[in-house]
Amino acid sequence: MTIKEWLTPELFDINVILVALLINWTLFSFASNFLEDFKIPVRIQNLNYMAVLVMCLAYGILILLGLSGVIQNRPTLYPNRYDFLLMGNERAFGCILGGIFIGGPLGWFLGNRDKLRWTMAVLAILLEGLIGIGTLLWILAQE
Repeated sequence: MTIKEWLTPELFDINVILVALLINWTLFSFASNFLEDFKIPVRIQNLNYMAVLVMCLAYGILILLGLSGVIQNRPTLYPNRYDFLLMGNERAFGCILGGIFIGGPLGWFLGNRDKLRWTMAVLAILLEGLIGIGTLLWILAQE
C-alpha cells in the first residue's frame, strides 16, 4: 500500500479542515458567552454544538462497530495499537457531513434553552477533546 492510498490526500485534507473548523467554532462559541463585545447568537451556538455531538456520536458508533468486527478499519503503513480509531477518510467525511446536515438543523430549531445549550457545549468540548486525545495517542504510538 502506498502512502497515497493510505492518506487519500484530497479527502484527508478536507476532513482535517472541516474538523478544525468545527473545533475552533465550538471554542469561539463557548468563549463568546463570557465576552462583552463578541457574541455569537444562541441559535448558531446550538447549531454548532449539536453538529459536533451528532458527528462524534456517528464516529463513536463506527469505532464500536470496528471493535466488534462488523466493519474493518483502514490498514496503515505503520500499524499500532490505536489503529481501531481509523475508520477511513470516507467514513470520517460521512460523520462530518452527518453532523453538519443532521445535527445543524436540530440545534437550530432547539431555540433559546440555556440549560440544554450549556449541556451541549460541555459535551461538544469533551467529545472534541476525546478526538484530540485519540489523535495524539495514535501519533505517539507509532513504532
